[in-house]
Amino acid sequence: MKNVSIYFIGRKQGIGFRRYRLSHLENRRKDEYEGLQDAYKKIRQVRLIQNADVVWVRVRPEHTKDYERIIIEKRLKAIRGKVPIINDINIFDNYDCKNLSFDIWRGNNIQCPNHITISINNFKNNFSNIVKSINEFIEKNHKIFLRTNNETSANGMVFLTVSSTEKEIKKAVNMLIDRCQTFLPNRKSTKIMGVEYISPNDENKFQDIYRVHILFNKVLSFYAVTSKNIIFHNIDMIEPDIERFIKLNKDLCKKMPELEQCILKSAHSLGCNLGAVEFFIKNNKPILLELNPMWGGHASKHGFGNTKFQNYLKENRSYLEKEIPNVYKFIDRRLYYKNLYETISYHVLNKR
Repeated sequence: MKNVSIYFIGRKQGIGFRRYRLSHLENRRKDEYEGLQDAYKKIRQVRLIQNADVVWVRVRPEHTKDYERIIIEKRLKAIRGKVPIINDINIFDNYDCKNLSFDIWRGNNIQCPNHITISINNFKNNFSNIVKSINEFIEKNHKIFLRTNNETSANGMVFLTVSSTEKEIKKAVNMLIDRCQTFLPNRKSTKIMGVEYISPNDENKFQDIYRVHILFNKVLSFYAVTSKNIIFHNIDMIEPDIERFIKLNKDLCKKMPELEQCILKSAHSLGCNLGAVEFFIKNNKPILLELNPMWGGHASKHGFGNTKFQNYLKENRSYLEKEIPNVYKFIDRRLYYKNLYETISYHVLNKR
């Protein structure tokens, strides 16, 4: 049985002078290339799109300009419908624009936070009306995030409550308008949005976030992270969070069978066949937050939590791996990516 051939296309590969490069894979993750090499009996990378059995669109959404999307679209047009495309560029806005993701999810009866959207057309002459609508949204939801609709890592995000003063709200709006004005020449879908803050379930005010990584019709991996911070990243987890982290991930291993169909549906409704779905769980049901088209960040590079947190997981692996196998599967990066690429191969061969 012949190998499956995969072609990567993105801002750094597959277009212009980079068309034939095998290096410069955009958003390449730690140990990913080694994992691809380990899967050589099942799948191999090719230089020419016409020789591909599957094409993977690899872009960093927050850095992808409109004209780059147009170039990628032109190249994909010739092969669309002939071979599978992983995260086709034509559904880019569905996951990049969080307001659009929420609209699609609500249309598919998938829970997500309440939100409002403010477009560029309202910036210039309607400042007072923008502030008024945000005030009304805060009064309705008590606590909100005011943010740009297409930034990641909590950039362009402000936390506001019913206690926020008019001055604080106006300052936040002005800051976000400035950010939007910077992005709009190259990313015309940029908007401001208000998003309902989902209160923690836990009486100790821990905020628990769940991430599930899907590939085609399969859950590839999953984990939960936790912190008392309102806005936090994986690296913000510290030693006092370890006990809760372990409990959450043990529980998640049991919950995944009942969550799986909703998570797969949330990705497929956006048109995505690969991505990291992020959500809260409230009343035993997921509340969707976003989909990232390729996961990465601190957990993929270094592991979970700060250095002491990571060391604890390493030193206690012999017994913890039985309790939270999902966590160790994710941090065994080389084997993880070998499995990812073999899954792509299996899917393509079974579609022929």
